Amino acid sequence: MKLFKAALFTTLFSFAGLANAELISNVPLDVSRFELMNVSELTARANQGNDHAQFYLAKRLQKGQDITKNTQQAIQWYTKAAQQGVAPAQLNLAIMYLRGEGVQPNLQQARHWLEKAAMRGDNRASYTLALLDEKQKNLVDAYKWYDLAARDGMLDDKVRSKARGKIGQLALNLSSSDIANARSQADSWFQSR
Repeated sequence: MKLFKAALFTTLFSFAGLANAELISNVPLDVSRFELMNVSELTARANQGNDHAQFYLAKRLQKGQDITKNTQQAIQWYTKAAQQGVAPAQLNLAIMYLRGEGVQPNLQQARHWLEKAAMRGDNRASYTLALLDEKQKNLVDAYKWYDLAARDGMLDDKVRSKARGKIGQLALNLSSSDIANARSQADSWFQSR
């Protein structure tokens, strides 16, 4: 079972696009200054509890950008930002749990953070949940997450477009009642946000 999980994580998350979430939605325009800030000032602000500084510090630690790469510290800072509701931090934290980057792979923790990011409207998280469910042959749930990732008002247009394509592919393997059930679940989930 451990080999299967490791293979699942590796297969699903070998692509880099989802691991590099940017802080781009619901953020004031001046937040980009955190990306340009020197590490010592960024660290000071992160220690003061600034969620944007925590996110950018975690991102730098994860990538080793202007600082020694330290995935364990990246996990800690992503967690702090994620707990404050920063959706890209929630997404990146989930991806790190899926990959076992800085932590032991943990599907339950990954799903927890993906659902939180999806709840905040990040369709990259919804799409990733759909990939997980599809890989595990939970096709109705996968359809639900793809449906959510394809909805208007979500974050990433490329993801929305890919999700629409996946919906069409999955529909070939589902009954009309399965599709209706998945859409109903997506509607309920969307309305509960």
